[in-house]
Amino acid sequence: MTQLPIPTTDPSRQKADLDEFGYCFVESAMTGTQTEAVRTRLIEQLEAEMALGKSRILDDGKQLVRFLVNKGDEFIDLLRPGPVRDLATHVLGDVYQLSSYNGHIAHPGGETRFHTDQFWMPPPVRAGEPTPLKPGSVTRGGNRGHHVVGDPDARREWIAPAFTCNVMWTLDDFTADNGATIVVPGSHRSGRQPDHALDEAAGWVPAVCPAGTAIVFESRTWHSTGANRSNATRIGLTTNFCAPQMRQQENLLLGTAPEVLDALDDDLRALLGFKAWEGYGATEFAFEYVDRGDYGLGRLDPPAAD
Repeated sequence: MTQLPIPTTDPSRQKADLDEFGYCFVESAMTGTQTEAVRTRLIEQLEAEMALGKSRILDDGKQLVRFLVNKGDEFIDLLRPGPVRDLATHVLGDVYQLSSYNGHIAHPGGETRFHTDQFWMPPPVRAGEPTPLKPGSVTRGGNRGHHVVGDPDARREWIAPAFTCNVMWTLDDFTADNGATIVVPGSHRSGRQPDHALDEAAGWVPAVCPAGTAIVFESRTWHSTGANRSNATRIGLTTNFCAPQMRQQENLLLGTAPEVLDALDDDLRALLGFKAWEGYGATEFAFEYVDRGDYGLGRLDPPAAD
């Protein structure tokens, strides 16, 4: 391998890093003022949700503020076209949609949980081979680790492409001690899911970078929230984009607030899933952009004879 990725504003380097290592950094993806404004809005939202009993710290020491599309223009603005969206296009192609958008808080003492964002993809098989794992039988906990594909040291001859692209927007400096995202460079080419017990020595590195950076990684890359050994929380945002064939993690069609949806331009409406793709997602008479409440025709009886 050549030099591991570092923060850069060079799009060609970012794309080359994504291709070779499975992740890259977008330097100064947010201005200092923007970073502070987004962080302040997230903390305000978190405190309000905690006061209502609507947010809790998970058993791995992580805390989420979910469904950020409804929670401030500060978050919406990060979804607009720019360098990060260009990298999503590089991974996924011309058309993709937002899958989920969450505030991501790593508290002191938090644990690692090795995974990819493509656990639901059954491993490819050769022609004539039986399918060992049916798509509808995949579970988050079951389809991971060495047992899925057999030999832990073997790299598969065929692997699936990436179907999602994840972004971690850093609202604090990410360090090796405060829970920076950890990744295994090049793991996106392995065709495997990481095993939490057996892959501790797989070559994990922390994605160290200053606040205001965007860490972009594709869905096959092994990663985890790092263990936070500091005495302070580490705060970021996670934005997950997925191919148009995929079911979104968050049901944005139902859950996006009406006043938020009404304020979006066509690009963002399409990003949230309100635009049909190749015949998928259309309603009866809406074949491009779709709207809530457009139920089409119901049961009809022929007109009465004169």
